[in-house]
Amino acid sequence: MDVDEGHELRGLVRNAHEALTELGRARLACPAGMDRFDWSADLLDELARVALEVGEAASAVVGGSDEDLAARARELSTAIVRRRNDALTPLGASTGEPA
Repeated sequence: MDVDEGHELRGLVRNAHEALTELGRARLACPAGMDRFDWSADLLDELARVALEVGEAASAVVGGSDEDLAARARELSTAIVRRRNDALTPLGASTGEPA
């Protein structure tokens, strides 16, 4: 990798950081005409994939496979998916009551 490629990669990481920062600061509301559950599930699914990719990218930067990074990334991804699943569970479904 040459210097230009190194700068390009740093720029990509910086852009990803800025995008996630903006997402975290945004007052997210489901766009009109979209199903709120589908919309939020899609975003959370993408964020779960991002968590896995961050772990892989960090491992690559440190020079190969890093099981601790991979495990932490999987934990974060799993937590996000679990939260998505909780959000999509109809009220009363866990108690056996009709939703």
